[in-house]
Amino acid sequence: VLEIGTYCGYSSLRLALAVPGAKIATADVDPAHVLIARNVLAFAGLEPPRVTVWTGHSTDLLPRLSAHFRPGSFGFVFMDQRGSLYHEDLDALERAKLLHQGAVLLADNVLKPGSPLLLW
Repeated sequence: VLEIGTYCGYSSLRLALAVPGAKIATADVDPAHVLIARNVLAFAGLEPPRVTVWTGHSTDLLPRLSAHFRPGSFGFVFMDQRGSLYHEDLDALERAKLLHQGAVLLADNVLKPGSPLLLW
């Protein structure tokens, strides 16, 4: 499971509880959010390697994930980041071959602020 846009770790926590045994990788651009999320997840008993929280902008981070994850590692991706470049993040995941065949992509905030290119 890959989550882009960790914020405080709530979605990561819910995903980890909903899919026992799944490994969760989550990323946020804001270092303060990353620290908060790591503490929230640790308090819930979810630490690496079960849940790993990455710091960085998706534009920079996603291409580098292929050095840490095998091709097809992600069968579920939750995009919950700020901005409207979801289509670019999906393209980066596809180029890095990180998506499992038939992967499910769930994207929040596509209507407001809007990510129209992902919808098409």
